[in-house]
Amino acid sequence: MRNSSSGETLLRLNNLAVNLHRPDRTVPLVRNATLRVARGEVVCLVGESGSGKSVTARTIMGLMQLDRRIGVTGGIEFDGEELNRRGDEQFARLRGKDIAMVFQEPLSSLDPVFTIELQLAQGLRRRERLSRQAERARLLELLNDVGIRDGERVLRSYPHQLSGGMCQRVMIAMALAARPRLLLADEPTTALDVTIQAQILELLDGLRRESGMSVLLVTHDMGVAADLADRVVVMYAGRTVEDAPPEQVFRHAEHPYTAGLLACIPPLEGDRPAVLPAIPGSVPDPSRLPQGCAFSPRCQRATDRCRSEDPPLLEIGSGAAACWHPTTGEEQLAAPAGVSP
Repeated sequence: MRNSSSGETLLRLNNLAVNLHRPDRTVPLVRNATLRVARGEVVCLVGESGSGKSVTARTIMGLMQLDRRIGVTGGIEFDGEELNRRGDEQFARLRGKDIAMVFQEPLSSLDPVFTIELQLAQGLRRRERLSRQAERARLLELLNDVGIRDGERVLRSYPHQLSGGMCQRVMIAMALAARPRLLLADEPTTALDVTIQAQILELLDGLRRESGMSVLLVTHDMGVAADLADRVVVMYAGRTVEDAPPEQVFRHAEHPYTAGLLACIPPLEGDRPAVLPAIPGSVPDPSRLPQGCAFSPRCQRATDRCRSEDPPLLEIGSGAAACWHPTTGEEQLAAPAGVSP
């Protein structure tokens, strides 16, 4: 499914930091995250639960900033325009039209007092105004695209009358209704069976080929990343720890955390181990991050330097990794990792 992008940057995060300000302390939810999404490109954001992936996506959408306890610093640049310094009005202008999002929990994202037709039409009207007949035909087409064949019934339904998987497909249709330039998809196929999952991923791939839509896909599924991504960004404890093309990530992961994630995947060929490998420990509480590299307590390569100094994200080959002891060796850590335009 992979597609070569134009190379022109649509979204860029520059040292994005998201902090929750509590009366007794400040909790870092995202720490200096850096990534780039080009036009027509799919970037998969992977990592364990608690790594900061969903918070990053919601911050790009301008939703985390609505909470007064949240402080956001760093840059969020969309199509050459810096959003983080412009306030919510600028986010509101883009939200749902140029930037759309599919959330993890569809039942909490859909309004229980309105029918699916009213909610789906709202997204469509962000982009175009159609006659009543043409609008309904377009809504049925959108539902059909996401695998809903009984569209007439679904349009008349309320969210509680649909299954979780059906609501998830409705959410995907709503996000795609306005043909956004950037789609933020937070685990969009988690509640779907493998057949519908493949159909949705094929739909996303077709739309990016047809319209140049870019996708930032948050996923736990490394198989999806291997099949769909133009770049894979790995997050751990709120920061980017590896950013590289999928060929580099899956054949020669530089960061030990990425290598650990890949080792946990059951082999498709040969004998299966009785017990799958697992990364020891768990993602640290963001309010109690260890000194130095946040992964060092779980890392077999960790040294005293790792436990005292947090490594910067540095270029390695065609990607970048934040590690003092990457697979290729410390001698290759030569230049700060930049995201070329």
